[in-house]
Amino acid sequence: MPELNKVLIAGRLTGDPTQKATPDGIYVSAFTIAVNHYTKNKQEKSVSFFDVVASGNTAKFIVGYLKKGNHVLVDGRLRQVKYKVDIDGEEKMRSRVEIVINSIFSLEPRTDKAIEEESIIE
Repeated sequence: MPELNKVLIAGRLTGDPTQKATPDGIYVSAFTIAVNHYTKNKQEKSVSFFDVVASGNTAKFIVGYLKKGNHVLVDGRLRQVKYKVDIDGEEKMRSRVEIVINSIFSLEPRTDKAIEEESIIE
């Protein structure tokens, strides 16, 4: 049976995206997305937070156009990152799961300014 690793998630950025360059000169951007969950009767709400990363031109776009509170749709895949931590002098392994972006779409309403800026870019 074929394997599949696909994520499609919509939510809001919890902070402004960060950007770093690798030693190879590749731009990497990271941010956290918050996704609300409601019960059937919509009386209870909970929030899940997901770490998201992107590289290359997608990372440059994210840093240039997205900010805290923006509503986005992320299409990507899951990646498990393993790392070591020192707890009371003992080294222990930890891991976390992050979403690696294939594509991202802003769900913010388009303004005249956004349309004007887009026409300048093209």
